[in-house]
Amino acid sequence: MLQKLLSGFILLILSSNVTAHEFWFEPLSFKISADKKLKVHEKVGQDFKGNEYVYLESSYKFLNITEAEKTKSVKSRLGDLPAISEDVSNSGLVIISAETTPSEVTYESWGKFSSFIKKQGLDWVLEKHKARNLPEKNFVESYRRFSKSLIKVDDGKGEDRALGLDFEWVLEDNPYTTDKDSVSAKLLWRGQPHPKSLVTVFNKVGERLIKSKLLTNEEGKVVIPRGEGGVFLINSVQMTEASKEMVEERSAVWDSHWASMTFSF
Repeated sequence: MLQKLLSGFILLILSSNVTAHEFWFEPLSFKISADKKLKVHEKVGQDFKGNEYVYLESSYKFLNITEAEKTKSVKSRLGDLPAISEDVSNSGLVIISAETTPSEVTYESWGKFSSFIKKQGLDWVLEKHKARNLPEKNFVESYRRFSKSLIKVDDGKGEDRALGLDFEWVLEDNPYTTDKDSVSAKLLWRGQPHPKSLVTVFNKVGERLIKSKLLTNEEGKVVIPRGEGGVFLINSVQMTEASKEMVEERSAVWDSHWASMTFSF
């Protein structure tokens, strides 16, 4: 009963704010020692500021931790805050990865939908929406989140890798060990490079936020400058027509996919 109440409350919050809000994982510290517990918040918000949410198993299709070459499920319990609290035993790069279960939002006006679509660089959706003769108000969009976070444990050595998420960021440089002034990030859509996708980069340096927009190249890559260092969140959105299953179960006409990654320099 408690899980149903919590789940319903959180889904209500997320559904009402999906058009403007990102979802990401934010460790209490991106750099820890192997004798410390890794604690990570699940956050939803805007401009890299957000609320922290308790763990709900029903919110995730999977929530994993990858340490060395082994990937396993996170052992969180209902109501945990932070949502993730895991022991780590090896020095190296640790990866948190997740896919959320589908949720939906109802657009009561064309203006709200249009604003969201333009903000994410998906203008083609507006033309396609009209070509499909879909209503301009009171229609449903389903959405899922595909999120990763990279954490340094002791020396932080290792490499990020594709973990099979439908929509996934992969850093080609380890920000904790590279001596470069930037890192290359590749965006994958169902395992293939995703070109010409708008990318929002949020960079927190102390209390300051630096926000920029990039576009993936033909290989699905962007280069993210180190700048003054700090903590980074990268985010991109992909839209597809809702599957037959989404239409039947959620009355959705569109299905959005949100890929995010956090790390620090």
